[in-house]
Amino acid sequence: MSRRASAGAGFGDRDRQEKAETQALPQAQPRRKEQQEVVIQIPFGMPQDYEPTSDADSESELDVALAAELQAALVPSDWHIDAPNYQAAALNRMCGRVGGDFCDFIRINSDQVAVAVGDVGSHGVRASLLMARIMGLLHHRPPECSRPSAIVRMVNEMLLDLGDHLGTAMNCSLFYVVLDTPTGAAFFVNNGLPLPMLTDRRSGMPLSLGPQGTMLGIRDFEPEEGCHTFMPGERLTLCSDGVFDAADRRGLPFGANRIENVLRNYAQASCQACAEAVFNAVDDFRRGARQRDDETILIVDRL
Repeated sequence: MSRRASAGAGFGDRDRQEKAETQALPQAQPRRKEQQEVVIQIPFGMPQDYEPTSDADSESELDVALAAELQAALVPSDWHIDAPNYQAAALNRMCGRVGGDFCDFIRINSDQVAVAVGDVGSHGVRASLLMARIMGLLHHRPPECSRPSAIVRMVNEMLLDLGDHLGTAMNCSLFYVVLDTPTGAAFFVNNGLPLPMLTDRRSGMPLSLGPQGTMLGIRDFEPEEGCHTFMPGERLTLCSDGVFDAADRRGLPFGANRIENVLRNYAQASCQACAEAVFNAVDDFRRGARQRDDETILIVDRL
């Protein structure tokens, strides 16, 4: 075959090839578009061949269930203060399966007991892990951190370091009191939680107990320590902001005045009965409106 014949055959083949490729182009476009959409849906850090399935939802549900189990193991089921001449009660209800509020009694030595109430600034798995970190720090504090101000400073530094490492703020409100049970002397720090209320059970008159500092995990600072000597017949009540801010269907908050009214009316009742009365009053006020935040109340009596 001559070179011309070969060339002619080549041009004809090329024409047919270009025509076939031109006809195939409209079919190629949608395939590239589909691939691009799949790439957009890939979660950060997942392999490129990842395809979302219902297993991801199952794994997320398992994470929440495990977080709830972790939180249940951390939060005491018995709120016994383990101190002579004292009684205590605490109630907690979460707005979801995993919440951010916690409460704990920590025996320091034969005479001293620490009480901690906290509100982690998140919910879900993150809240349970951060709560575990904070409660572990409170239980295994170094010997030099015997004062509440030193312990709260240590927690704040841990939250700041963790936030710097993760690139996001890790916040927590914390009330921490060390109670010397023989004398009734108490040293405490309150950062971010509403002011505790001190009640004379004979008169029922509640008074706010300061000072109050800023939430932990925001900036470095020196916690301010308060002191009070609890006398026989006095009651300490601390509520998380979820109790104060519980709203009815109109959006009106429950507020401090209603809490004080319950404390006044139940001044002669036991710690447990008084705590239950506060929660019952919140439910009656809410009138079926949805709970929007975790709610925790702690009551300690000196007999």
